[in-house]
Amino acid sequence: MRPLRNLALIGLVALAVAGCGSAAVQPTVQVLTQTSTPTTTEAPTVQAAPEVRAAEVPDPAAITAAVRSVLGTARVGVLVVDRDTGADVVAVEPERQFRSASLVKLMIAVDVLADGPTAATRKQIAAMLTASDDDIATSLWVRQGGVDLLTRSTRRMGLTDTEPPAIVGRWGDVLLTARDVARVYDYILDDLPAADRYLVVDALAASTPQAADGFDQTFGIPTGISATWAVKQGWSDSTNDIVVHTTGLVGEHWRYTVVLLTEYPLGTRWASARKAVTAGAAVLDPYLS
Repeated sequence: MRPLRNLALIGLVALAVAGCGSAAVQPTVQVLTQTSTPTTTEAPTVQAAPEVRAAEVPDPAAITAAVRSVLGTARVGVLVVDRDTGADVVAVEPERQFRSASLVKLMIAVDVLADGPTAATRKQIAAMLTASDDDIATSLWVRQGGVDLLTRSTRRMGLTDTEPPAIVGRWGDVLLTARDVARVYDYILDDLPAADRYLVVDALAASTPQAADGFDQTFGIPTGISATWAVKQGWSDSTNDIVVHTTGLVGEHWRYTVVLLTEYPLGTRWASARKAVTAGAAVLDPYLS
């Protein structure tokens, strides 16, 4: 995603159960000799089941603090969902709207796939996601009707706080929330036909270090979290702010959906914003890896 120009602003934590080791105690071994006609029968000793400790979860304040330790002016939205249980692992303002930047490319991909695209278009979708290609995104956005695409996406995926951009062509200005981004990932994994699901997830898992416009895509989840990931990144500037987002699927069988959205004052250095997002993602690593 490139800084503001042309039509679009682009851009675009396994729960760690803490264990404490204890020195092993050598058990007492009894040798029981049973006669053929035992005269007494003792009730077996019943041992209490070990206490099950509650799983540790990340401290939401620690995530925000990590981001703001780099850039104190950051606005932060976080949502991590355990897809095995459906529970939120951590949430920080999950309903706050941010400009989407390239996260909207996930919606573009789903909408185009619903039309049964040609093999050539499927390759375009993969490239748009893997390298965050803006030109492909713009072409598909226009072809699918722009705001009409967004309307279909909100209905199809049950998005409640996603709104169209003020200027139709500026797809990077779509407003969305961490909660809605998580719903998009749920739809991709749970509702897309298998071939389409594999196309999207494989493309995200193959996210290139450098985007089509030369932007470094290795911030956030790819650098901050050591578990397996499949990501869609986002970055964009406007006349008011810049946004830098890291989102994706993390862990074995994609157990976790991770969404970390950030916004900064206009003029913030991209490298500093990337560093801030990575610092936030790193807080999640012990709980997801």
